[in-house]
Amino acid sequence: MTDLISSLATTLGVDATKAAALAGGVLGPVVSSVADDDAGAAAAVKSAIPELGGWEKAAQSALGGGDSAGGLLGAASGLLGGGGGAGMLGALAGAVGGDEARRTVQLGALLADLGIDASKAALVAPLVLSFLKDRLSGDVLDKVLAAAPMLASVAGGKGAAGVLGGLGGLFGKS
Repeated sequence: MTDLISSLATTLGVDATKAAALAGGVLGPVVSSVADDDAGAAAAVKSAIPELGGWEKAAQSALGGGDSAGGLLGAASGLLGGGGGAGMLGALAGAVGGDEARRTVQLGALLADLGIDASKAALVAPLVLSFLKDRLSGDVLDKVLAAAPMLASVAGGKGAAGVLGGLGGLFGKS
């Protein structure tokens, strides 16, 4: 069985606290999206990943409290909705690529807030997907993938680089 926190920490070269915050920041919004469509599937995810609540709290704590969702959306609120270039970047992402582009920008913002180089973003989705495959039944995993296209593209063989590959250049280092 995949240990997500250890995998993230080792792969990204961060401590377990940052890895837990990243896991909560990525998975929290995914579960919220699943809940919007199917409360039963969201409950199944929470049951299969009992540590998710702690990871979401780690994300909130690492990101200065954030909103009650405690995840990716709260972490990136300044980047996506603030004034100046940052707000324009969020608006551009939404206009050009819709929700998928917005989520990519949000992941970059979360990585930046955690002090993780954005060029490592492409490494996150395959680790999260492997973890979810270990923990979730096929039908629940399908609902999660429908709610998280970034993970679905990895599952479909397109690879994370296709979804997140340009993120490093967008935020600085590539």
